[in-house]
Amino acid sequence: MQTNVFPIKPHDCLKSSQEIRRWYDENYHLLSRAGLWLKGEEPNTMEPALFYQAELRFLVCRLSTYRDVSVSISHPLVAQIAQEVEGVFTDFAFLPPPKDLGIMTAAHIPLWSGTTTKEPPCAFDVLGISNSFVLELLNLPKLLHFSGIPLFKNERMMHQDIPFIVLGGASSAVTSVLHGPIKEQGFGDHYGLVDAVFIGEGEYSIKQFLEIVKKGKSAGLRKADILRACHGKVDGFYEPDKYEHRYEMTIQSRPEMWVGTGKTQGGLIEISPKEPYVSYPVKSATVYDLDPVRTLESGPIWYETESIGTGSLQISNGCPCFCSFCAESWEKKPYRERSLSKLLEALKAAKAQQGLDTVNLFSFNFNTHTELYPMILSFYREMGSVSLKSQRFDLLSADRFLVEVQQIIGKTTVSCGMEGISERLRRYLHKNLTEEQIYKACEFLFEKGIRELKIFLICTGLEQSEDFSEFARFAKRLDDLKRMMDSNVRMIFSLTPLYYPPHTPLQFHECLTAIEDKKKIGREVERICKFHGMEFRESASYEEIWLTQLLAMGDRRLTPALIRSSITEGFVYYHAVSKELLRNWRIYLTDLGLSEENYFCAKGKEYVFPWDDIDPGISKKFLWEEYGCSIHFDEREYCLGRPRIEAQCLGCGACPTPAHIRKLIHHTVNQPFLKEEILRIAERKRNKLVLRVVVEIESSLRLVPKRFVGVAAARALMLAIPEVIPYYQSSSAHVRDFAEEAAFADFTHGINVYHLVFLSEDKSKDLLNNEFLSLRVNHIQKYCRGFRIKEFVSDSGDMPDVHGILYKICFAKEFTESFLRQKLGEYLHANYVRHTLLKRGGQTVFKVDTKHKKNAVVFYASICKASQREEPVAEFTLFMMVSKRFHMQEFLKACYGFERRKEIVCTQIETLGYYRKNQHGARCAVCNESISERLLFGQPFGENQCLVCSIDRGKISC
Repeated sequence: MQTNVFPIKPHDCLKSSQEIRRWYDENYHLLSRAGLWLKGEEPNTMEPALFYQAELRFLVCRLSTYRDVSVSISHPLVAQIAQEVEGVFTDFAFLPPPKDLGIMTAAHIPLWSGTTTKEPPCAFDVLGISNSFVLELLNLPKLLHFSGIPLFKNERMMHQDIPFIVLGGASSAVTSVLHGPIKEQGFGDHYGLVDAVFIGEGEYSIKQFLEIVKKGKSAGLRKADILRACHGKVDGFYEPDKYEHRYEMTIQSRPEMWVGTGKTQGGLIEISPKEPYVSYPVKSATVYDLDPVRTLESGPIWYETESIGTGSLQISNGCPCFCSFCAESWEKKPYRERSLSKLLEALKAAKAQQGLDTVNLFSFNFNTHTELYPMILSFYREMGSVSLKSQRFDLLSADRFLVEVQQIIGKTTVSCGMEGISERLRRYLHKNLTEEQIYKACEFLFEKGIRELKIFLICTGLEQSEDFSEFARFAKRLDDLKRMMDSNVRMIFSLTPLYYPPHTPLQFHECLTAIEDKKKIGREVERICKFHGMEFRESASYEEIWLTQLLAMGDRRLTPALIRSSITEGFVYYHAVSKELLRNWRIYLTDLGLSEENYFCAKGKEYVFPWDDIDPGISKKFLWEEYGCSIHFDEREYCLGRPRIEAQCLGCGACPTPAHIRKLIHHTVNQPFLKEEILRIAERKRNKLVLRVVVEIESSLRLVPKRFVGVAAARALMLAIPEVIPYYQSSSAHVRDFAEEAAFADFTHGINVYHLVFLSEDKSKDLLNNEFLSLRVNHIQKYCRGFRIKEFVSDSGDMPDVHGILYKICFAKEFTESFLRQKLGEYLHANYVRHTLLKRGGQTVFKVDTKHKKNAVVFYASICKASQREEPVAEFTLFMMVSKRFHMQEFLKACYGFERRKEIVCTQIETLGYYRKNQHGARCAVCNESISERLLFGQPFGENQCLVCSIDRGKISC
């Protein structure tokens, strides 16, 4: 019997942060986007020096890339919660981008290295994995193995220097595939890819757990004893190996397999606790009162353009609806709201800490909140922009004024879920949504000139000709409505195959969309949409839904397949599941003696699910009853009170008290404000005060998007002067907006200029006048990291037109003076810049002919010996005065050539100043030629001197 087919021994990784940091400093240019994702030290992350002083070190780990999760609130919220425990240090780690993973593995760099500290995972006490969706789990074995961490819990428990591996997040209750293999599979005592799982909400449980670990570590307790102490004291604490899962076994004569058990395995027949001190089942942690706990306020400002200046505020949790297909409808009950007073406190804190100009109302359905209208009014008054995303068609159809409000605040794109293509299928999905409600909502939206409407559909696999006919009639109605209302709305229908989530009524249903690819259904929906001039998209492939369904429905016997896919076969999930991967997983199942049919078949009332040792708050009996309604295409009204609906408690058991039940069924949304109130705010926003901020960006921030520094400057201003928080609106522009390069390709540092926009009122004018700010520059500077504020100019008007930019460029040491002279000469020649080559005091000067300066991309250039400060990185320095049309990337490519293109980002490019045309015709006191430029920002010329003479005579401190 083959019992050890995996490389169980952890990958040999560097164990010193000094070595990892040295590797990063020498190789960042080889990584995706110059390794910005691994740079660390974002605002609101902890100072690296605090790592060594901490009592407990907590690494927050993601199973997806930095870029993919930059807009997520889960991992920054976990860090914020952990930091509330005294003595805890937090850092972050991410799945490396595709090309970086191989580079890091070959260099023995742990994949989950702390981004800020560059500490290896084994230097931390706890690794907290945030898992958002099922397919991410495919990456866990590889990330553990190539981070130098033993795969299995039994091995980790024997080593005090290996951190605890715990997992939480939106999909934490659907992780049975992580908790094997079982003994019968021939792996001996090996089990458990994670040590423990946090089921439910973590606002209290994370702190409870870290306190216990901190005390246990201080007392010198064994790891197993620390985990034992968590039972009964940490909400939602689930230690999988403390529960025995017994399976039906049939002995067969089978060929040699990669595991070699010779057994065909039937279903799960029983779950039982192994120890008397563990709960059975484990109750999901639920925070019933949201007001005492903080939503995300001090999240890092990530180095990603999409997320910079934008934050999310959780206004509610849970969902009052009973959509049969939606995990959140069942795992997140009951519905709870954060009060407006607490939300406003959080909004002001988040706005200052993160430099926010835009806030998203984070909720499963924002238009269910009791204080919706006062909230929109207050947030719109406070923020530059308010983003409203998830909303229900049925509520929108009964609230025409909400559509008008969204128009006033600038929302031009609306997304809503229609789900089933017919009323029959929507009843199956428990959507509580009629065609007339959808039509009425669309009528309101078209009337207000919405620009784009995206409607989500679900392919159930149950579609029949009558359903398609009904959808076709509805699509024609919408098309006719558009024409009648003369609407130019862009309509997009997005179709997704049905996923049958655990802990929902559909867990009992046959997984039709996984058993068979329902392409014909998609093609017919697409035909109907396009016939009526509407766009159509499919948002998930058959392969994705098949593997998602298998991993969700799977049990502990699938752990070997997960390891085989991740480590032996080397698969990493980046947005796509290929046909080849699906074929591989079918082979894994066969080799394990398992069958996909066993997981995808219909299940009976007494069926034992792998997650039956977890209690999400809704009884299995209630789920079975709702399943019965679904398969008979019946539904009940959900329990939230709303206009013209007499809501009733359905008895799901999620509400903690009768008072909570009454609050839900008698729920009302507060009366809307007067339209004039929000129009007054909109008018007030037109009166703007522009504050110009001149900054000097240090080399350490040269790779970050330029907008990042503007938002960081706004953050510093609000933290130093809290009185300006209500008036800040946005970081609207910076002087380098003209640059042709994409944001990630502009890696200059030095002088930049930002315009911060505030509401123009008497108070803001007093706070932001030049004299007041000049007295507080040093205090504001305390909140700046990686840049220095040079000057504030209040009410500065538009960004001035830039005629010329002065750069200092330091190339690698092997770039000789003759090589630079040759490359620069070739570039000038290729761009028709007529010039004369001169030698002056050890400098090589490219003097551009005066007559040709008007249309030249380069006005002046000189090569000189690098200063003593620059000598470690460069032998010679190039100074260039260029026009806005100068393309830095093209010039650098010409210098480095194709073979060395990756080294371009290593070039140190400092912006010394920006200059405008001189219209006064003054002449230089030294050379008597016309002074063609005047200073805007940065290095001034010598008195009565032109640029060339100022550089030659050392008046510009290059």
